[in-house]
Amino acid sequence: MSNYSSSDFEQDKEFKQALAQYEEMKAGERTSYFDADQLADFAEYYASIQKYTEAFEVIDFALSIHPANTEVLVIKAHILIDLGKIEEAKETTFSISEGYSRDVKMLKAELLILDKKLEEADLLLQEIINQDENDEEDNWLDIAYLYTDSDLPEQALPWFEKAFKANSENNEIRFSLAECYGQCKQLDKGAVLYNELLDKDPYNIMYWFDLGRFYYTAEEYNKALEAYEFALAIEADHPGSILMTAHSYFKLENFEKSCEYYEKYEKIDPTSGITVFFTGLCYFNLKNYEKCIQKFKDALDINQELAPETIDIYTYIALSYSELGQLDEAIHYIDLAINEDPTYADSYLTKGRIYLENEDLKQAAVNFEKAIKLNPEDPKTFSEMGSIYFENKMYDLALKCFETVEFYSPGYDNNYIFMAYTNAALGKIEDFNHYFIQATKQNPDNILDSINYLPEEEADLKQLIIDLEKAIEEDEKLNIRKSNFN
Repeated sequence: MSNYSSSDFEQDKEFKQALAQYEEMKAGERTSYFDADQLADFAEYYASIQKYTEAFEVIDFALSIHPANTEVLVIKAHILIDLGKIEEAKETTFSISEGYSRDVKMLKAELLILDKKLEEADLLLQEIINQDENDEEDNWLDIAYLYTDSDLPEQALPWFEKAFKANSENNEIRFSLAECYGQCKQLDKGAVLYNELLDKDPYNIMYWFDLGRFYYTAEEYNKALEAYEFALAIEADHPGSILMTAHSYFKLENFEKSCEYYEKYEKIDPTSGITVFFTGLCYFNLKNYEKCIQKFKDALDINQELAPETIDIYTYIALSYSELGQLDEAIHYIDLAINEDPTYADSYLTKGRIYLENEDLKQAAVNFEKAIKLNPEDPKTFSEMGSIYFENKMYDLALKCFETVEFYSPGYDNNYIFMAYTNAALGKIEDFNHYFIQATKQNPDNILDSINYLPEEEADLKQLIIDLEKAIEEDEKLNIRKSNFN
């Protein structure tokens, strides 16, 4: 699809007039003729505002009077891709007879990228460059955005660099290149681009905001906060900087500061359901369950596209009531979550957790079994069950769950470290050593970070893990042959 947004279309007077004529015609109020390009634009506009039914209506109408039109079919394929209907998009693409068209080749390249056929895509993209040398910069940018849209920033980077070298005064390209540097973990290069702008205009709030967003995307949250601090020094009520400051503190698990800034943003936009939801999450993590429940109930009252899934809101309300010892209310809300989607295993796991924490082992087991029946070989379900049992110090049952995970999916996620912890809690130090070594091999850089999964009261187990990690680093045997972890 083109790089138009809905606002681009809406600012085009000729487009708005033509669209109004089309909608009058559709309503039976007038007769009009539209060429294929106009109809393709209508379809793209409707898709940009997520009116997909209207978009496909335009496409069907366009193809009825302009059969097999290439531009209309290209737009149709792109909309199908946006909707995740990849096989339908392929059928539409390969029905296009005009295979030499640049837009068709770009479309085919996008489908190859989605299929992870990067070498074939590269060859096709090079064809586009060779056949269209007069529009090199546009081609480079289109290719770069094609890769970033597919979460392949490393492949996008050289194309952004080419475009920026050709047009270094274009700030849109500068921002895109800087963002791509961040995604590729080349933070120094990205920061240079922003600082060049800030040197010229140090009081430009959007430059500071974009620098913060750059660091946030790169998961450098403290640096993001520094940038947002400068932005807020320029404009204390800048909505975007307030919201991103809240998000940054949330990522750093500073829930008090995060809550403070979310509530500031709520005063600016009280209808933001997602903000109210995150404020509730802050209160949940701060264990202020009364305020947490109120915030989540407020989120339920806000009808907005960006509001979180209702099922998540019900779940957090249920967990909060459980923490307050109000079992009936907790079960009422988790049942509402289950009614939202009876095929969602996590809701049954949460219901089982609530019963377990309220010492009703029978009902906990019933709900765990319901979760398992939805997908009997899903390692995530057994991993979650194991974690719940572990948190409740039911180590024998936890170990059975983690062993089931290993059976269905060897090396799954953090399962080795969970098996190590559980064996240690059961006093099985030899098995603890074995699985801790496996976990260290699997994730050698941040194995100690996993200590955060342990409850606060497991101080002895935490110390055992620290001692063993230190022993491994110092190449001591500690009842384990060195060959076991080389």
